[in-house]
Amino acid sequence: MATSDRRVLPTPPASAASPTPSNTSWSSRTSSLPTPRLHRLQPGSQKEIALIGYLDKQLLKITRRYAKRIGDEGIQKDDTPGYTTYDEFVADADPLVDVAWISGTPSLQIPYLLQLAGHACSYLEAFPFSTSVFPLLAKIDQGFAALLQPAQNDNPATNPPQVTITEKVRIKSLVEQTRVEAVNAAATSGHNARLQDLTDTETDDDDEEDEVDSDDEDEEESIRIPLAISRIYNRTLEILGDALVTSTSPQPQDDDVPMT
Repeated sequence: MATSDRRVLPTPPASAASPTPSNTSWSSRTSSLPTPRLHRLQPGSQKEIALIGYLDKQLLKITRRYAKRIGDEGIQKDDTPGYTTYDEFVADADPLVDVAWISGTPSLQIPYLLQLAGHACSYLEAFPFSTSVFPLLAKIDQGFAALLQPAQNDNPATNPPQVTITEKVRIKSLVEQTRVEAVNAAATSGHNARLQDLTDTETDDDDEEDEVDSDDEDEEESIRIPLAISRIYNRTLEILGDALVTSTSPQPQDDDVPMT
């Protein structure tokens, strides 16, 4: 297999067997997307077909593992174990975010990021809250924000938008729903889920981390979790706030109103 092929379809880690422990500091986990291909995959090419087949197969595995979290009864028998923690889901989903992004193809990146973001949101309520959600959503946020960036050339004929209005609305709805679900899941698990005001905490965050002693880890966690929830999809929301307004159809002017 050529080097370019390996880059399109990297081998994900055996995440289901060894999920990342939830007590690991989420700030130490990779929350940045890998560098994508320079050129988009050709529609209908073997590389695109192989990538779609791989991602669909892995997403089906994720949905099966989620369905089997409460037992195997009534579910097709296979060797895939059901999820017992949110960390196990993240360990399966995280490499798929990377694979979809490496494709460098917006027509694939957008739908697969949407699917993974949807799972990340809807699965929150099924398990005890885990901070592993933060680096996963940070990657998806980075991807959405990059795809939503307006073209440098304002001419839509030469630079058509990568994300349609319908997709923007879906992303905006999913982003808002995820933030609500994260608050509810954290509160249900006994965490302080009161959202922090980013304007008051953003500049002092790094200095405060250096001053925290090991004896104050619980207090630090109670501050950092609501702060991290406040930052969920922050970059995406900053872009969509203006994008949806400017992309809506113009309202008819007085001169445009038809005569009755």
